[in-house]
Amino acid sequence: MTVRGFGFAALAVGITLAATACTSATQGGANPARPLQAQGAPLPPPSSASTTPSPDPALERAKTAAVEFSGRLRGKLQAAMQQGGPTAAVEVCHAQAPAIAETVMAKHGVRMGRVALPGRHRNPAQEAGDWQLATLEAFQQAVDGGALASEQVSMVRDGLPDGVALRMMRGIATEPGCLACHGKDVATPIRNAILARYPDDQATGFDVGDLRGALWVEVPEDPTGGMQ
Repeated sequence: MTVRGFGFAALAVGITLAATACTSATQGGANPARPLQAQGAPLPPPSSASTTPSPDPALERAKTAAVEFSGRLRGKLQAAMQQGGPTAAVEVCHAQAPAIAETVMAKHGVRMGRVALPGRHRNPAQEAGDWQLATLEAFQQAVDGGALASEQVSMVRDGLPDGVALRMMRGIATEPGCLACHGKDVATPIRNAILARYPDDQATGFDVGDLRGALWVEVPEDPTGGMQ
């Protein structure tokens, strides 16, 4: 098993982080990873104009998909917040985030989603399991020891199930903008909007800086034998 930290552009900032538990996720097989804290400065998003082959195509695909998903969802949520406030953002998270994820997955040929630790999920389908749970637990242990939630990153290439080339996971930190929907004092209209769509919601009670979940991407191998 190979696990290493790497610099990475912020996947979800501000209001994007207010919707951690709204994307449908495709679960992978078990392969616990021991994540390391990210090192160095963030990497810029890949340039479509570059003619230089990527030294790590699978990792590049994972990063590109993650950045694109976060950017698309952030734009939708920011527009909803401006037009209708947090209750409108809850509807975007519920109705549009899964469609955005499906589009990005199909475009880049990856599986991806967001997960939360048991008992901290909004959508029960996003409760972490198998390798995702093991990685999240390691992230939480690091945060409990004083590390930043936003710097928890894991990348695994070895010891994966057949057909899987790479698994990547990045922690999502609770930011001030998240507290309207995930904090300890959620306003009644917002809480009612959340419960109308997520009756089993357990994703409140967070403070700024808490680990609130993770974004994961799984890159499949090329069925012809090469790596996509």
